Amino acid sequence: MTTVQIPEPLYRRLARLAELTQHPLEEVVTRALESSVPPLPDSLPEPMRADLLALERLGDDELLTIARSVVNAERHEQHTQLLEKNRAGSLAESERAQLTQFRIEADQLMLRKAYAYILLKWRGHRLPTLAELDAQA
Repeated sequence: MTTVQIPEPLYRRLARLAELTQHPLEEVVTRALESSVPPLPDSLPEPMRADLLALERLGDDELLTIARSVVNAERHEQHTQLLEKNRAGSLAESERAQLTQFRIEADQLMLRKAYAYILLKWRGHRLPTLAELDAQA
């Protein structure tokens, strides 16, 4: 077991919460840390893990660029058209593969953006509100 020094006012808050919830102090501290410390990419599959770990070496400006990145308009339009064809049931097999690839790329972009924002937050930056994010789109 490792000992960690925490400020007395924070200790009192945690001890009070443990008392109020009738849970051991160690459990309250563990829950508080688990809910506030972001997951790390260590448990992700290799391609994703390597990509996210590479973000950790970037500077703040580079992370901000990634966090604010969007799919280019042409790619977005292609994706939208394929989704419409899929809903209509008129998607060719090659188009289905392309739609799958677009989904994978969109998922990767969102994961990169989220991790960039996590890193920025832990480096002391203020994260944008949902309204601010909507205004950027």
